[in-house]
Amino acid sequence: MNDVILRPYTAEDSEAYMAIYEASFPPCERKSFDHMLSSPAADRYELLVISSSTVPVAGMVILAYAKIDGETYALLDYLAVSPDCRGMGIGHAVLPLIRAHCKERKARLFLEIEAPDATADNALQRVLRRAFYISCGLTFCDVTAQMYGTNMELLAFPEDAAFVTLHVYRELVKASYPPDMGLPEALPSH
Repeated sequence: MNDVILRPYTAEDSEAYMAIYEASFPPCERKSFDHMLSSPAADRYELLVISSSTVPVAGMVILAYAKIDGETYALLDYLAVSPDCRGMGIGHAVLPLIRAHCKERKARLFLEIEAPDATADNALQRVLRRAFYISCGLTFCDVTAQMYGTNMELLAFPEDAAFVTLHVYRELVKASYPPDMGLPEALPSH
């Protein structure tokens, strides 16, 4: 799919968008749309649609923003491609668009992924997700933390990686996530 575009979410996208969201993320990882679309959180979230000339809603992107220590940061909170469109290169095509979108907003982009764990139920998925993001040019931010009871790694494009710290991660989560989701905690040093 060569003509991947990233556009704002509209109410007309709702049914397809929610279907992708629910098919791609387990209930324990989903934030309520009521939270993301109502004040004050609505000012911190941006919902975007991945589409093309032939598929109006091929995927979904949700960015969470926060201004921290004078810099604007964007967490790629959710990225998913419709199950019908997977394997077509959409993920690789949309990441540069997300990167450019955040640069236009003068926001440093980063994301969190579950750290590899051979004992996890989704062990293979974790390894594949990490390899996907690395193949797209993201790099490690030298931050690992525990969130949702899971060890998380932070990734960013090289120009932003050095700016993403545990402090930034915690402050963005505090500003954007529902309070009952908790805050990232530093992992003990070995």
